[in-house]
Amino acid sequence: QLAEITHAQSTSFPPQVSKGFDPEKHLKKVGIANQTTMYKKETLAIGKLFEKTMMMKFGPEEVQERFAAFDTICDATQERQDAIQEMVQEPGAKDELDFILVVGGWDSSNTAHLVEIPHSAGIEAYHVNQADCIKADNSITYRDVDGEIKTKKDFLPLDRPAVIGVTSGASTPDAYVQESLEQLFLLKGLSKA
Repeated sequence: QLAEITHAQSTSFPPQVSKGFDPEKHLKKVGIANQTTMYKKETLAIGKLFEKTMMMKFGPEEVQERFAAFDTICDATQERQDAIQEMVQEPGAKDELDFILVVGGWDSSNTAHLVEIPHSAGIEAYHVNQADCIKADNSITYRDVDGEIKTKKDFLPLDRPAVIGVTSGASTPDAYVQESLEQLFLLKGLSKA
């Protein structure tokens, strides 16, 4: 395992490694802390890899002295990720949902992760940072899963009821979500007039 980490480190992250650093020689203890908005499963998997590596190098009796992982995952972030994951895994979700509206800052890591979940399930997702992204001409300006800002016309079906999932980033004010929903309701109301 240590050889795998050493190889990956030298080929994938050369600028992030101190010159002369040799894990075989210098790596005696490891502590894992991460950005609070990472996926919990990914964080746990990375921690297990390092824990296993330290166990193999120093033995199971020393692993608690040589490895520590700190749970810094934000509960609100995890709850939203779990909820959107559950939503996209519902039977028929891909066929029934018109899209998922994700409200939150375009520079927010946890909000960007919320867009990745429906995208990976093949469900359209629109990440807006404010209600003004939803226009009266039935267009939406959104940040896509790759971080590009795009505009799509006729995004909301006006000729039939729409089925929409809604979520928001952990620090997104409720008012931003409410205002975005009001824009959608306004569009649907205008289409009936």
